[in-house]
Amino acid sequence: MIAAISLMRRQDQVPLARFRRHWLDVHGPLVCKFAGLSRYMQCHVLDSPLTTPAARALRIDGFPILFFANDADRKLAQGSPEMDACNVDSRLFVGAVSRVSAETEEIVPRAPSAGGISLLLLDPPDPRTLADTPRLRGLTNYRVRGQGAAPNSTVPHLPVHVSAMAHAWFDNVVDIEEAAAAWVPACAALFVVEEHWLDPVR
Repeated sequence: MIAAISLMRRQDQVPLARFRRHWLDVHGPLVCKFAGLSRYMQCHVLDSPLTTPAARALRIDGFPILFFANDADRKLAQGSPEMDACNVDSRLFVGAVSRVSAETEEIVPRAPSAGGISLLLLDPPDPRTLADTPRLRGLTNYRVRGQGAAPNSTVPHLPVHVSAMAHAWFDNVVDIEEAAAAWVPACAALFVVEEHWLDPVR
């Protein structure tokens, strides 16, 4: 599975609540129209005491993650009228963005019980070393293949370099807090996110 992951910062003049509402209700349905799209997840960054100082310094407000079965499907979306419409809409609320291309590696399958609040880690240690974390309910490694500006976008590029990413799920916030406390010393940037899954248009 191929993941196209964006690191997204809102425009300074756009309030956080309006940014999230526009992203979810206006921009999200545009993305769902992409040809070849298998799954689509919006990860809204939450203000949490668990967020590391390195993560706060990046000022990232959201991580859209688009999943494709292969590169051929991913290329169907690039340069399409549907992506052009998204790029136009992005200018209304996105201040800067960086796109990461990655291969997904499911280390621990996500359990049905996993909650909608999860942890996103940038430049973590080897994610396999996190697999024995107590009460972990899912762990995905995003093996970064490349990073750069969003294709055909006029939104400014966010100059953040990412060499690795991981996503971890738990049943509840208490379990997240325990895991984060153990992981923080080894993680450059740790974000608490709220997930929203949107169904692609078939």
